[in-house]
Amino acid sequence: MTPAKRATPAGSSARLAAQAKVNLFLRVLGREPDGYHQLETLFQRISLADDVAIAVDVRGRALDCRGADVGPMERNLAWRAATEFADATGWPNGFAIELTKEIPVGGGLGGGSADAGAVLRILNALAPSPLSDEVLFGIARSLGADVPFLASSAPTAVGLLRGDVIVACPPPHRRDVILLVPPFSVSSRDAFGWYADAHSREPRKASRLATPASGIALATVEAAIAAREQGATVNSTDYAFSWREVASLAGNDLQPVVVERHPEVGRAVALLRAAGAPLAQMTGSGSAVFGIFPNRPMGGVVALPPGFTMLHAETLTRVADVQLVS
Repeated sequence: MTPAKRATPAGSSARLAAQAKVNLFLRVLGREPDGYHQLETLFQRISLADDVAIAVDVRGRALDCRGADVGPMERNLAWRAATEFADATGWPNGFAIELTKEIPVGGGLGGGSADAGAVLRILNALAPSPLSDEVLFGIARSLGADVPFLASSAPTAVGLLRGDVIVACPPPHRRDVILLVPPFSVSSRDAFGWYADAHSREPRKASRLATPASGIALATVEAAIAAREQGATVNSTDYAFSWREVASLAGNDLQPVVVERHPEVGRAVALLRAAGAPLAQMTGSGSAVFGIFPNRPMGGVVALPPGFTMLHAETLTRVADVQLVS
């Protein structure tokens, strides 16, 4: 489906809160012949966010990043998202991205992917001829496994295959989140490599979702995987995970291999559990850990491991909208 051109100009600049994510569960099913791992995960947006603003009534292309060193511009996911969008559409001729970083870099919170998703959403909102969902999410998928979810308007979603097949579901009720961020990062390549070395002789795991007993219907999961091959984007289900069910599914298969090399990550998880978090674990491939609380602990979390930073957030039941700037 190709959307029609807009009847009126959409504007020349816009901004968006690029909201971070945590993985409420992350299960590695097995390694494929191409070296990638198939997994199933439950993504949840949280209120911690970068600020992304884009102007398109400019000459040339520019990226101004504040708040963190994100490396060379040509490797920045926000920059890559803008250039991929321009290559796919022939528009815009020029753009200026202003990126203010609040999401810790390399913590498994999806900061770079959230920035890329925000850029795609902003440009599609400004474009005189917006891309179809199929094309937009094709670009998102080419940028990384987390980008399709973070380019969507879903606050909660199951991620299948590499995490890039999305089944949006109703979000659970809002909960407080405490993040403990260590002074080091863990790359996805390293975490999955460590996992592969530790589990190379184990048989492939069966999905806990794609079963007749799952709350998400088997047909929904199968349809989402089949639709990926046809270039489709985000499937959805009416099934809502309760926090009790999330707690029963919780766990991160990458956490043990990261903790083996960084024991302080395990100590941070233990601190959150001791503070009363019913669910506490590492997010993504690390290195940040999070605790989900029904209410924020009055005393906070004490005795942080050396160098760790504590951040407060909350789970979201709605994703931020693109704000056009006049």
